Amino acid sequence: MQKPTLLPWLNWGTTTSFVLFQFFLQTASGLMAAGWQGDFQLTTTEVGSLSAAFFISYVIMQIPVGFAYDRFGARKILITASILLCSGTFALAFSQVYWQAFVARMIMGIGSAFGFVGMLYVTASWFSGRHFALLVGISETLAMMGVALGEVGMAWIISHYGWRFTMMIGGWCALGVALFVIIFVRDHASQLTKENKESEQSLSFVAAIKEVMGNKQIWLAGFYGFSMFSIINVVVTLWGVPFFLHQHHPISLHTAGIMMSMVFIGIGIGGPFNAWLVQRWKKRQVLMSLFALMTTILFGMILYMPGLPLWSLSILLGLLGFFSSTYIQVFAVVKDAVSVGVRATALSTTNMLLMASAPLLQPLVGKLLELNCSFPQALSVIFLLLVLTVLLSFGLDKKS
Repeated sequence: MQKPTLLPWLNWGTTTSFVLFQFFLQTASGLMAAGWQGDFQLTTTEVGSLSAAFFISYVIMQIPVGFAYDRFGARKILITASILLCSGTFALAFSQVYWQAFVARMIMGIGSAFGFVGMLYVTASWFSGRHFALLVGISETLAMMGVALGEVGMAWIISHYGWRFTMMIGGWCALGVALFVIIFVRDHASQLTKENKESEQSLSFVAAIKEVMGNKQIWLAGFYGFSMFSIINVVVTLWGVPFFLHQHHPISLHTAGIMMSMVFIGIGIGGPFNAWLVQRWKKRQVLMSLFALMTTILFGMILYMPGLPLWSLSILLGLLGFFSSTYIQVFAVVKDAVSVGVRATALSTTNMLLMASAPLLQPLVGKLLELNCSFPQALSVIFLLLVLTVLLSFGLDKKS
């Protein structure tokens, strides 16, 4: 009698561990940027492009990923994805020239592309709809807390042993994730109900994309997530560490890594909190607008008030993570806005829009820095996006 009870949690826990490791890899660029620049003799634009390579393939794969989950379930796809992720991580560790590192990062992005959507799909398949946003929030909390701790440890390892050794450790961890997926992940028996089978037979790939792309809520939610998640994708992942090293010269790489980890801690606390608050308050759109406004104010303070002491900056970064965590709610908005037959396609399309902030904005900020813009000037692109997000958030579906 225990197996049916434990199986949903084993599936959810395993896919959450995949997401944790994926986040660990996608946020490591900032700590490795100086190492890449020295080893491969790169400009700041090239560093931004190398970091973005992960996200280029990640974003391109999102719609095919969603369609694949809608048609074939989770197990086989996640096994293949975890093996790809492992291969790409080892390939990056042994890269000798820029193009090899670029290809390795793209392979890592392809493998990672299946992780977050897989967690969403497995959670939606094994648990009731009213628990969806809360469990996704808890997954984000576990992932972000893990990354926060990993960021501190990784900064120390990179400082003492270099980025290549760090990626070799990452490769072995990826192999461990692959083994967990093989052992624990199973497809839910009800994933292919009669209703879903009929939907799959009648809905072609083109028709599914047409239905998803024609949904206004997906575009509004996607833009909201694009802007809010750029805090992680652009600031924390790549340019935040160089920004603090540049603005506060006495601090070490280790200290800058700790400061970036405050954002993850904030998201880890904020994700389940805002999911719980939406369940209790029943005003999702109002909450998302309010949190977007607070995110904009906090990011402006961090960006345009250079005299702040490190302790207050750390608090502001934690609060920034807390309020920006409502990007998680965009998946609940989209899940409620589409039919079951295109659910994974819609969720992956939304995730694509979120993750597009990395390949678009990371090189853009790098180019602005290369053109002699200051860090606050270059990162003002994100501030302007956040202002626009506050305005557009009033058009989000008011269902809770």
